[in-house]
Amino acid sequence: MRAKAPLRITFAGGGTDIEPYISDYGSYVLSAAIRLYARATYSMNYQPQNEVERILAEMAGKGGIRIINDSHPASGLGASASSFVAGLKALYPTLSKDQIAQLAFYLERKVMQIPGGKQDQYCAAYGGVLFMTFEGQGVETTALDMPDGLVRLLLLIYTGERGKSGDEILDDQMKRYNVRALHHQKQIAKSMRDSLLQTDIKGFGKLLHEAWQCKREFTPLVSNDRVEDLYAKCLSLGAIAGSIMGAGAGGYMLLMENPETEGELRNNLIKNKIPYQNIELDTVGVQEVE
Repeated sequence: MRAKAPLRITFAGGGTDIEPYISDYGSYVLSAAIRLYARATYSMNYQPQNEVERILAEMAGKGGIRIINDSHPASGLGASASSFVAGLKALYPTLSKDQIAQLAFYLERKVMQIPGGKQDQYCAAYGGVLFMTFEGQGVETTALDMPDGLVRLLLLIYTGERGKSGDEILDDQMKRYNVRALHHQKQIAKSMRDSLLQTDIKGFGKLLHEAWQCKREFTPLVSNDRVEDLYAKCLSLGAIAGSIMGAGAGGYMLLMENPETEGELRNNLIKNKIPYQNIELDTVGVQEVE
C-alpha cells in the first residue's frame, strides 16, 4: 500500500495552536496544503531508518513503512506530521481524515514527543486552504478558496539549515509565553481569512508581513541575522511580504510578490542567483496512490 500527504505553508496563527494557549484562549490558524509531499510505502521487508518509520513499523506489526519527503530536513513545512499522516493512510486506508489527523497528532506530539501545534496534521489530512479553529480538544476546519491571482504571487526560497533546533525555539517561546503577541497573531489569522473572503489581495499581503513581524516577538530565536538579511534583500527585489515557515531560524521562507509588478521578484531572484520554488496548492489532502 502506498499513500502521500501534502506539506503545508502557514500564513498566520502558527504558534497559537500550542498548549497552554489553546486551552487558555483558543486558536485560529490559516494554512494551505501545497504540492510537495511526504510519500509512504508499506513493505513486508522494509527495516525502519528513523524514528517516524520505527513508530509506524511498531503499529504495522509486520514489515515497515518507508517515508520519502519532497523537502529539506527541518524545512518548516510540517514534514514530520505529513510523514505520519501518509504512513497511517498506507497502514489504515479506511480511516477518516479526521481520525488520521488525530492519530498523527498523538504519535508525533505524545509518542515521539516533538513539540509543536495541531495545524500540521489537519492540513496534511484535509488539504486545501484551511482556516482552523482550536478550542480545548475541539477542532473545526473551514475550507476556503484562494484566488489564482494570489497563488501566482507566492513562492518559497530555502534559507538554509536552522541555527537552532525547532525544539529549542518552541521551548523558549513557551517559557516566554508572550500572550499579547499570541493574541495579535490569532487576530491576524482571522483578518487574513476575511481578506480571502473579500478577494483583497493587497490586504492579504500587508497582513502576511504583519504576521511575520508579530511572530518575531514570540522569541528572539525565531530569526537571526541570516534570515533578516535575506528577507530585507527579497523586499528590495520586489517582495511585499513574507514569513519563515515553522519554528523559524531557517528552513523555508514564504514570499509574496507585489501584484502591481508581478514577475519582477522572480526575475530579480534569478539575476541574484537565489533559487526559488513556485507554489501549487494541493486540494485533496492525504490519499492512496498506485
